[in-house]
Amino acid sequence: MFPDKTRMVKIANLLLLQLAIAPVIFIVVAFLLELGGASLATNPGFVLQVLFVLILLSLAVIGITVFVQTSKSLMSGRVRYDPMGRAFQVMSLGAILSEQHAVFGLILTFLSGLTFYLVGFSLVAWTSLWWVRQRFMQSLGTLPNT
Repeated sequence: MFPDKTRMVKIANLLLLQLAIAPVIFIVVAFLLELGGASLATNPGFVLQVLFVLILLSLAVIGITVFVQTSKSLMSGRVRYDPMGRAFQVMSLGAILSEQHAVFGLILTFLSGLTFYLVGFSLVAWTSLWWVRQRFMQSLGTLPNT
């Protein structure tokens, strides 16, 4: 999949940077939405129900992310013939799962018209991305320098 480790790290860092910038764009869009006074929900009880469901989904995504990042058996057959590709795929799957938190915040912001939901979920997304990157850097130490 990747000819050398440096190219893979460069591509991985670009992916992480793009996914870290996306919540900032979401926040700018949400701020403009809040300035316009637009929202899709008129019933605050509905927003609270959606918040509860999205918090549960967010906890499930955190659990899946932890499983993906710590599982030795996930794609274990691939370790033998493509260890760099496996490390990249595990990192990219964890990074994309981390981005889901910001999307959940964006959904709540569109429904309620309040930006603070997006900011809170974005903080979770950035923390999760940071943790995924730390795990990726740890796995790089075990890869050969080819």
